[in-house]
Amino acid sequence: METVADRFDNLEGLFFEWDGSFTWANQAQGWQIDGTVYDNGQAIQYVDLHGRGSSLEGRKILLERLHALFLTLGEPESISLLRLPERAWQDLQAFEKDVFQTASVDQ
Repeated sequence: METVADRFDNLEGLFFEWDGSFTWANQAQGWQIDGTVYDNGQAIQYVDLHGRGSSLEGRKILLERLHALFLTLGEPESISLLRLPERAWQDLQAFEKDVFQTASVDQ
């Protein structure tokens, strides 16, 4: 968890707790990320993430922040996401496409 804490410390405005929970948000810009990092004492096992963007601009910023967050966790090509409630695995590129597609529909 110390490695994660050190990496997250470089993300301005991200609040990290030693139990693995974190929040990164800017309500004025319309985005928020909440999550929990789970490890086995040696390596990260998974990260539970919840995010929202209240506008198209908020979703764009949210996606930028997710990129920064993912870069602290590993190589983007190695990251897989399990979307809920669909229970569908996605790579980062497919996830980004879905986020922007949803943002366009919501306008």
